[in-house]
Order: sequence, then structure tokens, then C-alpha cells
Amino acid sequence: MVRATTGRATIERVESTIRQALAGGTMPGATLAIGEGSTDAFYMGAFGWAAVHPHRRPMVGSTLFDIASLTKVLATVLLVMKHTERGQLDIDTPLGEILPSYYPPDKSRLTIRQLLTHTAGLPAEVRLREQLAPEPQGSRLDKTRDSVMKRMLASAPEYEPGTDVRYSDQGPILVGDLLEKLSGESLDRLCERELYSVSGLADTFFVHLDHPLPKARRPPESFAATEDCPWRERVVVGQVHDENAYLLRGVAGHAGLFSNAEDLSVLARMLLNPDTAGGYLRADTVRHFTQSQLNLPGARAVGWMKPVEGGPFGDFSSPAAFGHTGFTGTSIWIDPDKDLYVILLTNRVHPSRQNTELLRFRPQLHNTIVKALGKA
Repeated sequence: MVRATTGRATIERVESTIRQALAGGTMPGATLAIGEGSTDAFYMGAFGWAAVHPHRRPMVGSTLFDIASLTKVLATVLLVMKHTERGQLDIDTPLGEILPSYYPPDKSRLTIRQLLTHTAGLPAEVRLREQLAPEPQGSRLDKTRDSVMKRMLASAPEYEPGTDVRYSDQGPILVGDLLEKLSGESLDRLCERELYSVSGLADTFFVHLDHPLPKARRPPESFAATEDCPWRERVVVGQVHDENAYLLRGVAGHAGLFSNAEDLSVLARMLLNPDTAGGYLRADTVRHFTQSQLNLPGARAVGWMKPVEGGPFGDFSSPAAFGHTGFTGTSIWIDPDKDLYVILLTNRVHPSRQNTELLRFRPQLHNTIVKALGKA
């Protein structure tokens, strides 16, 4: 499927780049969306296969993807932005002052800003899959998330907060948990009520493993397949790929969100042009959260990635650009100065996460898009 309102020659250059990557085994399939915030110029295309194992299934434009770490910015950070704008949350208040008696001493002085800029001193990864079976063993389902969060809270810090940038899933996990505690709602329901239903996003949701929202009850063929997972002993389809998010029953601050290229384009246009796109955030809020926050290596915004030399989004980003990548093969990139967004959704971990060719291909694709559009 292809829908385009941009020039055919431009589109052919981009599509040729995608098809070459598919032929070379970079990923089984992809959907791609390119657009602007100030015009109706829009392109969306679907390529290749949504699944190749155990059976082939073609990719279509509506295919739903596990967007992995895009969850951090398109669920957790968007909620933080909205609550900050309302005056309900101060991202520089220590956690122990927001939720007294909940956090251990080594985490009570951390702030949301530190957690979302990956400067909180937390370990890069807490591999609970090495300690726990995929499914709850001998415990009530409603207590499973609490027990996993206790393990997260107990993990020891690895460096002094604020002295380094080390990407860690644990920060957004803690922020997602905080939002749940403050609201009294699970993160999937909170996001649906405050974000996705407001924007009319029918295809953006978490898949709770035990209590899914009505909109999340989709047949497996609606989803792009992810890994043939040794831990779960099956190909994962329609459930979160990330193991820690799975242990949290599919809903977490760092992973678990599903969406498609069309819905993500709505969010991208809102972030590109918040004052006129019918969004629910002010332009000054978007600017604050998406500008570089640090004077440390690997500068980041609050949750969002920023352009860096040799980074995933090519060579032509403006300083105002921001976005994120996801382990499953997904990415969103928004450049206000160029009035441009690019959404690339792939199933590069299907059937194996060992395929890392996307890391080389993604910046090449972004370069091709920017040059083809005359925005280099």
C-alpha cells in the first residue's frame, strides 16, 4: 500500500532504498511515514512481510508494531509533559518528596528529570529474565507487577547521579510506576484517557497480558511478528517483546506500546506544530522537553534523543530535532526547523534479535529522505 501527496520521483528514490534493504535482509518488512506539520504533504508506504516464520504474512499500512522504547516518549514522557504543563508535577522534585516512604534511600533523592535524561546512576539493564520465568509462578496475577517493581527498586546504582549519561530502561520504568501511583490507574488506562482517546488514536494502546483494554483485543494477524523468543519458547506476536515489560504484564514506562504509522503520524504532527495541530500540549512545553538538557557526553532532552554525530537519524538534522528509536526496529524523528517527521516501523528482530543491519541502514534512509525532499 502506498499513499502519497509528494512528488513521484522523490518517492521512488525512497522506496528503492527500502526495497534494497529488504532484499539484503536488513528486516523482513517495514512501514514508512513522512510528513510535515504545516501542510497536507504526506506519504505512507508498506513493504515486505509482517511475518516470515512460521508462515509468511504480507505487511500492510495498518499493521500494528510493538514500538518498544518509543513507549518512553510517546506514553511516559507525553504524560509527564502534560502533567507538568498543568502544574501537577515538578520534574525537579525528589521522588521521596512526591511519594514519601515509597522509595529506598538510594533513589529517594532522584528526580524525574534525572530518570528521563538517563543521568540517575541506574544500571543499563536489570535482566530479570535471568531470575524469573515468563509467567507468574504460584502468585496472584494482581501481585505480580508489585513484586517485579520491588526488584527494580532494589537494584543498586552504578554511579553518582548527574555525573554521566548511561541509557537505562529503569528510569522510565520508575517514572511510569510513579504516574500509576499518583493517578491510581494503570499506565495503559491513564494513557488511553489522557492521550490517545483525546487525539482519536484508535490503533495506539498497550496490550495488558491479563486485563487488556477493549481496543487492544486484536487478532494476531493485525500485528507484525517479533522474535522467536527462547525465553518464551515461541514467536511473539501481539504481546510485548521486551522481557521486563512482559514481566510487568505488558504495561511499563519503557516498553509495551503498540501503534501503526498512521497513528504515530498524528502524534508527530502535533509535536511538530502544537499550536495549530489540535494537540494537547503548548509549544513552550514541547520546546522545553525536547531541547538538550545536559553538558555531558551523549546529550539528551527530557526523554527524547537529540542529534549526535554518527547517530541513527543521519547527517542533516537541525539542532531542534528530536526523536527516539526502539529495539524492535522502530523510530520516530521530528525536525521542527525542517518541518519534517519520519516514522520508520520495522520488525528487524523477527525472527532473531541478532540481525543488527538496521543500525547501519536507518541513518542512510534518513539521509536519502532529507536529500530527496530538498531539505538537506
